[in-house]
Formats: sequence, structure tokens, C-alpha cells
Amino acid sequence: MLPEKLIWGELPAGFAKLTDGNGNRMIVRQERQRDIGFDICLNQPGNNAQTAYQGRGALTAVRLSDGETALVRQYRHGGMFRSLTRTCFFTWPPRPFRELAITEELRRRGVPTVEVYAACVSRAYRPFYRGWLVTKELLGAVDLWSALQEGCLAQLGQEVVLRALAISVGTMHREGVYHGDLNLKNILLRRESAGVACYIIDFDKTKLFLGKLPAELVKKNLDRLLRSVRKLDPERRYFSAAAWTQWLDIYHGINEG
Repeated sequence: MLPEKLIWGELPAGFAKLTDGNGNRMIVRQERQRDIGFDICLNQPGNNAQTAYQGRGALTAVRLSDGETALVRQYRHGGMFRSLTRTCFFTWPPRPFRELAITEELRRRGVPTVEVYAACVSRAYRPFYRGWLVTKELLGAVDLWSALQEGCLAQLGQEVVLRALAISVGTMHREGVYHGDLNLKNILLRRESAGVACYIIDFDKTKLFLGKLPAELVKKNLDRLLRSVRKLDPERRYFSAAAWTQWLDIYHGINEG
């Protein structure tokens, strides 16, 4: 039997633990308990709909009673584990609970990201589980790769978009956050009244440090983002080498200024 601390991980303020007697567990934001229960992840009720949002699979949208929309993402393996364990995991505390706690801490630190409503795990077979993360939909947002393909650099202004990206990534690094999978699909772009903003998501593999992120890890993170650009845009049609150089100049100017 695993100890409670290992089963649940850290419980952020304002969240509640739920169990259903069948080995399923959920951490949910207290003010959302009326709308969000186990069925939102386990039973796929009829008010769910597939969305254009993508992780390793399509996210599901659920309309809540107050008109807000929740997005449900099931955890799936990538790489060599994709064909072996697929949606089953065995790391403890469960990855959804860990990502919820980390995302809440990053929001507290001022890192621009989405609001998490809940995280759920369902017992598969010992010691494996399946997991889901439920977040608030960020209306009007589109992942940066899709935005680039739609011509956001020309439409919104290249420097405007690059500066928004530099501010968000720079804030994350100043707050001691190493993003384990920083790529164009894990950054959301949205037009707002004050201009353009970028939000960073998917903190499943994130590591937190006290103070600013060490320089060697900053470089590693930026190199990871560049690999994403080269993989998704090998001909550099949407994010040119010149635009990347300009972005680096803006990034370093903001963080060294």
C-alpha cells in the first residue's frame, strides 16, 4: 500500500480531494465541485465534444453550468512507450496531480498559463493508472504553431508576436522554471485588449528551481524550442532563421535589461 503523500502529492490551497470507492481519485478546485466530477473524465457524457486543441490526442470540451468551457486532456505516452503502455502510467505521485500542483504554483509566481480545474486518476491494474487534466478554456487562444501557419507574424506584426513570446518564456525562466517539453504546440497565442499575449502550457515534465533558472538550463530550454521549430517547420517558411535570431535578441534584451 502506497502512503497517502505518494498517492496524492501536494494539495494546493483551494482544492479538494475526492474518491469514489472504486479506486478512482480526483483533485478538484473547490468552487468547481458542483460542475466537475469523475464522469467528466471517466464516462465521456453526451455534452462532451472533440476540439481543435491537440496534445498527444484531441482534447475534449465540456460546457459547464455557468457557460464556461472545460478542456479535458487524457495523458498518453509518447516515444517508445506509445505502443506499449499507451494511456497507462505508473509514476507516483500521479502525473496529473503533480502537473496540477506545479501549474498552480506557476500561476502564483506570475507565469502566464491556463487555470486548472481538476486532475483525475483511474486505477487500471496495479501499479498502473490512467490520468486526465481538466483546464479552463482560454477563449480565443490558438497554439503558436497553428498561429504561425495562419500568418500571425505578418498579420499581428513580427516584433509584436516575438516580444510576447519572449516576455512569457522570460518570465518562466526568471521564476526558476525549466519546461521539459517547450515546443510551439505548448505555447498559446491570444489577441487581447492590451495587444498580444502568450501562455505556456503542459508542465507535466517541469522542474522548479529557487531563484532564476541556471544559465545552462536556459540554453537547454531555448535549444529545445529551436528543435521544435526545425522539426515542425524544416523549410523555415513560418518561423525563419532571421525571425529566430530576432527573437533571441528580444529575449536576451528583456532578461538582461
